[in-house]
Amino acid sequence: MPELPEVESILRTMRDARPSLLGRKIELVHVAWEGIVSGCSADVFQQQLQGAVVVTAGRHGKYLIFGLEGGERLQGKRFYLVIHLRMTGKLSLVQASAVLERHTRLVVELDKNLALQFDDPRKFGRVWLVDDPKEITIRLGPDALTVGFAEFTTRYAMYRRQLKPLLLDQAFVSGIGNIYADESLYRAGLHPLTNSADLSASYIRRLHAAVVSILREAVDVNGANIDGVFKAGGFRVSVYDREGLPCYSCGNTIVKIRVAQRGTHFCPCCQVKL
Repeated sequence: MPELPEVESILRTMRDARPSLLGRKIELVHVAWEGIVSGCSADVFQQQLQGAVVVTAGRHGKYLIFGLEGGERLQGKRFYLVIHLRMTGKLSLVQASAVLERHTRLVVELDKNLALQFDDPRKFGRVWLVDDPKEITIRLGPDALTVGFAEFTTRYAMYRRQLKPLLLDQAFVSGIGNIYADESLYRAGLHPLTNSADLSASYIRRLHAAVVSILREAVDVNGANIDGVFKAGGFRVSVYDREGLPCYSCGNTIVKIRVAQRGTHFCPCCQVKL
């Protein structure tokens, strides 16, 4: 599943690369699978997007948020296209003449001979058109890449649960998935089964620093490439998906267990259970 670093990489490609998605006018919308559209019918989605111009591009956690103006929805008022890639979604800015992939679910044709293409083999990805992105993100915690220590600590005090499920809880902080939860706990030297209530202030500070540093490093190299799913990624994992292999720090064997129904990897020597 694309997590925060992979989604941030996609955002930067859309926003900062040349050609950029910003400033592009939507000329035509093709919904190849109607289930990808949430909150309205595919017909309404296509009609309201047509003629709009992409004016902003942002992200909250794993959600991509594109600000739009003009078009058929509301003249003169900004609205938003929100996209969640879920497990297997892939968003690409391509030439309009590009051959569609087998699992293409949505194509947004743009001016300048460009197109925004959403491929999703497992059909879990979703798109919304909303007047305010908070309609979709209201239940999410602060973005895990930018959350400050004070806010992290305040929110941390609201929970009493094992650390691995806590990091995966998007209401706590938004954007961390299975890969970066395991990597953050490894860097912090914390066992995934440790109860959050058992951490001292210094360990909470260590956990926050680990989360932010891991995510920043992953963003810098376009995320992680696990099993060839996100080919642009260059992040080297330390424990995730390394069951049975030696720990880079101590040489002991990486262990895999299941925590909250998720495969969880850790070093039993480097990660203490408080």
